[in-house]
Amino acid sequence: MVEPVRAFLLSLCCVLVAVGRLAAAQPTPLVVEADRIAYDTVARTVEASGRVRLRYGDLVASADYLFADLVAGEVLLRGNVRAARADQRVAAEEVRYRLDLGEGWATDVQAVADRAYLRARRLELGRDRLVAQDALATLCDPQSPLFHVTAQRITVFPGQRLVAEGASLWVGGARILTLPRYEVRLESPERVSQSFPSPELGFDALSGYWIALRYPYRLGDVEAEAYARYNTGIGFEIRNTLRAGLLGGTAQLTTGTVRDSEGRPVDLAELRYTSGPWRIGDLASSLALAAGQYRERVTGAESPRFEAVVEARTPTWRLGDRWSVDGSGGLRHSAYRDRALSVPTLTVSVAYATAPHAAAYLSYAWTEAYGSTPFLFDAPTRQSAVTLGYRQARDGLAFDLGVQYDAALQHLRLLASVQAALGDGWRVRTFAKYNSTLAVLEELDLQVGRLCDCADFNVTYRVPQGQFWVTVNLVPSPRVREAVPPPAP
Repeated sequence: MVEPVRAFLLSLCCVLVAVGRLAAAQPTPLVVEADRIAYDTVARTVEASGRVRLRYGDLVASADYLFADLVAGEVLLRGNVRAARADQRVAAEEVRYRLDLGEGWATDVQAVADRAYLRARRLELGRDRLVAQDALATLCDPQSPLFHVTAQRITVFPGQRLVAEGASLWVGGARILTLPRYEVRLESPERVSQSFPSPELGFDALSGYWIALRYPYRLGDVEAEAYARYNTGIGFEIRNTLRAGLLGGTAQLTTGTVRDSEGRPVDLAELRYTSGPWRIGDLASSLALAAGQYRERVTGAESPRFEAVVEARTPTWRLGDRWSVDGSGGLRHSAYRDRALSVPTLTVSVAYATAPHAAAYLSYAWTEAYGSTPFLFDAPTRQSAVTLGYRQARDGLAFDLGVQYDAALQHLRLLASVQAALGDGWRVRTFAKYNSTLAVLEELDLQVGRLCDCADFNVTYRVPQGQFWVTVNLVPSPRVREAVPPPAP
């Protein structure tokens, strides 16, 4: 038996010499370590067994057995195979891999790609995708997934999306829906959450008790979302949204009923275009255009509206080690059937870092209104407010305390925001705004949330308004990554 260290050196030298013809096109070395290695100088093959470990570019793998054809550039790994490439992990009984193409396939496989777990009879490994046959995919704990998808074929484009064809959606052990195609976005945890149905329920004085369901879907390249809500006080409301990329930005068509920031229902048919950000010097700028028909249920006001919004934001300028300055500005112009409204805004903030995770700040916010609107939902609040505050974020606790004086209304307010992670998936958040001039608590929001594996529960209570609502969203479970171990050291 050749000693392991000598086996490694021998295999490395043999491989580097044997791939001479391939080396001109692919200079990346193939490195193999094992307890036993045999090299055939005539056939130019390498056979290894016992604690096999392979490295080739960003591919790292371990197995019980390896056979490499250096002329064809093919590698076979068999027995307790573990492989990792970029953010992908694979555990399989057998893997065949083409070194020159960066492609291969695996059988009886488990895989993790980005935030998704896959289990399949066969998995094709491509440079830019994974294709699984007769597969299961989930974002939850694979041992007992709360929600999962089974499909005839699942394709994962890392960092982009997961596409299931001939798909069935399961909650626990119950199949709830069968679809010809189902897609999950993988760009971020937020995009992942937006790809799944989300139930909601709550109460407010206008609507009474209500229950709702948000259901995302796709029409080709168009992202879509259907929303249905039943209110015991005012009945049903339905909304549908279509969204697609256009000219470097996003076009969105919304029809149905939406709710404004105060929870008031507005019926609309609106087409909106939001440009991608562009830069003017150091300024990051954006443009939004909207046109539609609107009817406000609370006031009965109804009118077409054409709107343009331009916004610009400065970078954060550092002034020495502790001082920083940033600002933003914008202009919204809305034209209605019989009137128009222009709303300019400006904000400036100066901060002084008192510690690595803490800062005192002084900010100014100005909003003015020229003209009028027939609606409540887009009516601006005039302000000329100076805020002096202190914020800190550290060790699962973040808070922001401030005093604000609004010269436009001559009101003095006290502001407080606190967020805390309590462990075991629990978190709390509260925001309060007290008007000391009027002796009125204008806002008090209390929120409690908990992450249970892949289910994110949130309960929010707005005290002055007497509103509460509960939302449930699916998010990637931290246990997904642990389901497929990395290659053996």
